[in-house]
Amino acid sequence: MTLRLPLVLALQIGLVAVAQGAHANPGLTQILDSPDNGQHIAVSVIEPQEAGDLFTELARRSDIPHGFLLDGNYARAHKMVRILDDRGVMAAKAWVEGELFVDSQRFGEVGLTYHVAPVVFVREGKTPTVQVLDPSLFDRPVPYATWKAKLLAKAKAKLTRAYFTTRFAYDPDDRTKALTDYEEEPLRDMNSTNRDFDRKLFMFDRATALKSH
Repeated sequence: MTLRLPLVLALQIGLVAVAQGAHANPGLTQILDSPDNGQHIAVSVIEPQEAGDLFTELARRSDIPHGFLLDGNYARAHKMVRILDDRGVMAAKAWVEGELFVDSQRFGEVGLTYHVAPVVFVREGKTPTVQVLDPSLFDRPVPYATWKAKLLAKAKAKLTRAYFTTRFAYDPDDRTKALTDYEEEPLRDMNSTNRDFDRKLFMFDRATALKSH
């Protein structure tokens, strides 16, 4: 079972794997506390090299439309945590809600009402740090504070709330739910949403290329 102490390393064994959905076999975990919604989430602790390798794999996936910043971050994040499960890494999700703004090479300034991405603990020195894997915004894993700051960097940005959930949460409506497994309807929506925005991204890039000729 997970040793339940705030921000203390914990070992994960069979019973916790069942309680967390029995998908990943994460080995070493640490508890991630989320005061906003009262959740305490067991999250894998991995080495910096592994974090970098996983980020690269996620960034290169052709079935995740990372470049479509206009919408679909919830579906991209859900697909990524599923892939991390397959790699034996139990992630959580970091959420920021409010009036958020990011700059995109394709679309210019993009306004968002929320953004979400997977988080893991990365062992750097004695204290593992919470790092976000978000190829839509960065080219490497970054500390949670860096990720959050990018979303709120513009003077007009406003923060409503920031919190963490288990990997099973799909959208902000799941913020306070005690989910212990993936639900079928979000999984179906994840696949259809990613396919839809991948097509839209392709069409946008094609139209842009035609205009430039």
